[in-house]
Amino acid sequence: MIRKVPVEELRPGMEVVKLSSEIWEHLPFLYTRPGVIESRSQVERIRAEGYLHAFIQVGEGGEAMDRRLDGLLAGPDSLPPPKPRVPFEQEMEVARVTYDRAMHHAKRIIHDVKLGRKVDYEASVETVDAIVNSAIRNPDTLLCLSKLSDYDDYTYAHCINVAAIAVVFGEYMGLGREELVRLGLAGMMHDLGKTAVPSRIINKRARLTDVEFEEIKRHPEYGCDILVRQREVTDDVLEAVRDHHEKFNGSGYPERLVNRDIAPFARIISLADVYDALTSDRSYKDAILPNKALAIMYGMRGQDFDPVEVQMFIKCLGIFPSGSLVKLNTGFYGVVYESNPSLPLMPKIKIILDEDLRPIPSELVDLAAAQALGNRNLEILECADPASYRLNLRPYLTRSG
Repeated sequence: MIRKVPVEELRPGMEVVKLSSEIWEHLPFLYTRPGVIESRSQVERIRAEGYLHAFIQVGEGGEAMDRRLDGLLAGPDSLPPPKPRVPFEQEMEVARVTYDRAMHHAKRIIHDVKLGRKVDYEASVETVDAIVNSAIRNPDTLLCLSKLSDYDDYTYAHCINVAAIAVVFGEYMGLGREELVRLGLAGMMHDLGKTAVPSRIINKRARLTDVEFEEIKRHPEYGCDILVRQREVTDDVLEAVRDHHEKFNGSGYPERLVNRDIAPFARIISLADVYDALTSDRSYKDAILPNKALAIMYGMRGQDFDPVEVQMFIKCLGIFPSGSLVKLNTGFYGVVYESNPSLPLMPKIKIILDEDLRPIPSELVDLAAAQALGNRNLEILECADPASYRLNLRPYLTRSG
């Protein structure tokens, strides 16, 4: 398992998890240099450099970690009943158009805000309405597409990914349609305030100075200032934009709100925001595998996130979220098509590569159905990193066969 600990609890022999992502905005004083802690003097140096927390690996490898999470999240009592879905391949064609149009709209509104223009709110509602429609028909398509965006478009893709992931989770939690649209609007606009922060700070790869971080901490309020001038924007959208960096234990910003004092939409946006930051490629860093990102977020429960809400978020996405490349016990590789909230280790997968990573005629397999029929010979061993094999998964996910 992965656990977030205060730096003062680090001890020689503990292993710090590799965490090369855009998480600095959420955890600016996080120590992220991976490897085993060698000595007490190393801990003292880390403290002296001003770091407050680190993520450590607690005694279990990837497969054990997945199974432990599966056991913790398998309780059926809080699980919403399954809903009928449009087939993945059928909805993917529609979802791809929806996603591409949303990306175009995100570029437009960010450009307009930088020029001092108002956000086209009516067009924003139409864009999010299409995202909500797709999430209702088959949420796994949007989750797949959120992991296939090009890093050169990260600024825009992040807005759309957060909106899509938040809507998928909100739909899973039973929010009504109008609520989902407002939630999606909040997700799409949650970082508009960054347009008022100097680009040298936004694009800085090194650790921020205290002064720079204080400026970053103002972007939720900048975002509210941009949107409050538009009368169409509802209070719950404004609250979500303002509060999306608040934390369960009161250590967030800008108001250091605690637990249920944080607006409900903001708590959902925060989960989607961190997940997308962890799992997105950038020009200067590789994404973290989706299952590892969820394990990291689980390690943040009770500190950054409400323990129940982060557990439900992981149930929604699945231990192996849609779009994940997985290695099977046969040595073959597959890509996850659809998650299975009731049996997180048994999603639907498309087997696409042999043990030597050579393409094979694809085969769609429902692991849960196969086991129900007595076939226990096929299972997922671990997530794999497509970047390590120079694989582009998009063709496998956006076409049938």
